[in-house]
Amino acid sequence: MENIFLTGFMGVGKTTVAAILADILKRPVVDLDDLLEKNFGCPIAEFFAVHGEAAFRQRETELLEKVANDDGLIVSTGGGLPVSKHNREIMRDSGQIVLLDMPFDAIADRLEKNTASRPNWKSRDDAQKLFESRKTAYHDCDFTVNAALPPEDVAATILQKISGVESFTADIDGVKLPVSPSFNAPSELAKLIAGKQYSAIVFITDGHVAAAHLPRYQRALPHAISIVIRPGEDSKTLQQAENVYRQLLQLNVGRDALIVAIGGGLVTDFGAFIAATYKRGIDFMLISTSLLGCVDAVVGGKTAVNIAHYKNQVGLFALPKAIFLDLAALATLPEQRIREGLVEAYKTGLVCNDSLMRFIDENLERLVGGDLPLIAKVAATSAHAKAEVVHQDFREKGLRKILNLGHTYGHAVETWSEERISHGLCVAQGMIVAMYIAMKRHYIDADLADNRMEVIRALRGPSFPVPSAEEAFPLMMADKKNTNAKITFILPHTKDGFKLVQDITPAELQDAINAL
Repeated sequence: MENIFLTGFMGVGKTTVAAILADILKRPVVDLDDLLEKNFGCPIAEFFAVHGEAAFRQRETELLEKVANDDGLIVSTGGGLPVSKHNREIMRDSGQIVLLDMPFDAIADRLEKNTASRPNWKSRDDAQKLFESRKTAYHDCDFTVNAALPPEDVAATILQKISGVESFTADIDGVKLPVSPSFNAPSELAKLIAGKQYSAIVFITDGHVAAAHLPRYQRALPHAISIVIRPGEDSKTLQQAENVYRQLLQLNVGRDALIVAIGGGLVTDFGAFIAATYKRGIDFMLISTSLLGCVDAVVGGKTAVNIAHYKNQVGLFALPKAIFLDLAALATLPEQRIREGLVEAYKTGLVCNDSLMRFIDENLERLVGGDLPLIAKVAATSAHAKAEVVHQDFREKGLRKILNLGHTYGHAVETWSEERISHGLCVAQGMIVAMYIAMKRHYIDADLADNRMEVIRALRGPSFPVPSAEEAFPLMMADKKNTNAKITFILPHTKDGFKLVQDITPAELQDAINAL
């Protein structure tokens, strides 16, 4: 795991930004100036006065060499450290160099309020000459960030660049749909909405997401109305939908309003359903705050509610005006939620994106361990891959059905458990069942099937009780993929990619269940 070295002139906020990054990435932070003062046993200004700058720079390089031997650190460097080419080489060999850049006048306005701890600050003119003399060295870096932004925005920009994720446009049902994987989704949302003539902006979210993330969006759009539903599948119902309709009516929300659904797949499915049906449809945007939602639910144009524990039985296809993947929210997810999202991402890799599948294979331990830049890359890549499939088959008449790998038995597990077992874990079981049946039918090489089932088991974690074939068959009869009153399974196939089969027997299914 590469180190991140923050460089720049004194006063640009390296220490503050480093602390924010460390908190989000759950990595150790190292402030080289603080470490030097501990080693010196006195303030840097005092060491300068007694021993001179040359001695200070030598000790600074020695400390940098020690720090660079570790990995996964956020390192705030002293303002003069990058002037040495040798120091820049040390940093580049063990990580990325990020320059926090600001105009000198803005820096001086900050520093003149407190210059006592700055040994190189003698006067504004001298400081400017020092600033100009270091410019070339500073810009020998991996990338620069505008340090005049608020520190949280600076950190978000750094995370965006390190993750390498970019916005893209999905072409779905003839509509150009912007999809933005962002570490600063509230700000991006506010920019997108600015200037648009919406009579009201309504946030729809659930209690868990409201506690964790809604304040960020309320700060960005303080005049928005918030409607908060109970967490859990019990809220994804027609009864709850009617409750929300009544609230919208009481608030005099008209057809010229905008609904913004913020949350995981349950909330974005439900919020989209509300927007698509209220007053025959009003504009809406979707913001996914879970990895599972980012990789699976939020891209695709499906809206739905459940009926009597049968998932997504009532709904329609409807497209939002924009989609955001809230990558900062992913940093708050527990390991189990990361695993569930990785299961769905791995499924997408298996069916339509070999490079995504290999990326998860190769980085499995770091992904499960919560490496946020890697998780962000999985979220964005999986969403893009799914959008490509949906582009070719929006109404799920053919190709798009491959995205349901693992969902036939997986949904039966979810219904049987009365949603006590999460969707991602249920799909993992369903994927193993499908892979096992395909292997037994000789659709796929046994060694390859074993390898993929091993990865899915690693993502799933410990096994758990599941329904027998006898219990699952009646539940699978309600699956939306079924045709001609026959249960449809998607099975991997070496030659054809995937096969849709309708002849799975109870004995065959039970054999696969036993393999779980």
